[in-house]
Amino acid sequence: MGKGVTMCLMLIVAAEPGERERFNHAALQAAAAGLRVEVQHPVKWPWARQTPVRATISEKGGCACSLLSDAADWDADFWDMRPEILEQLARTLQIVIDEGPLRLTVEALWDGETPRQTARLSGAELVALARSSRLGTKTRYELTTS
Repeated sequence: MGKGVTMCLMLIVAAEPGERERFNHAALQAAAAGLRVEVQHPVKWPWARQTPVRATISEKGGCACSLLSDAADWDADFWDMRPEILEQLARTLQIVIDEGPLRLTVEALWDGETPRQTARLSGAELVALARSSRLGTKTRYELTTS
């Protein structure tokens, strides 16, 4: 890696542009699970207002690197997360799913990377993946509604 390059895990949840209010509500509710869900501020430029609303999930704000175990490997198929954080992560995602917009995407990628595959699954399936430390290192999850 080049000098000054930082690698940070970003756990991003995104929703459609018109869902900001509902997404903000879900983020506030999710704080009860112990992790931070920070919704990005609205953009000021009219041409950018149609971009998805995005939020990060982390322990202290910003990146999600602290969720990773010492054994985590970005070349692995799944993120190896600290066992003691898995239930908090699962609960946080469950609250965002239950209280937030119906259509969400979730990805856990190094900052600046793009997913290599997309998986469509239910919210319950995503929560189960998070609880078992099986979030893909290169996957975007599109949540389906029942």
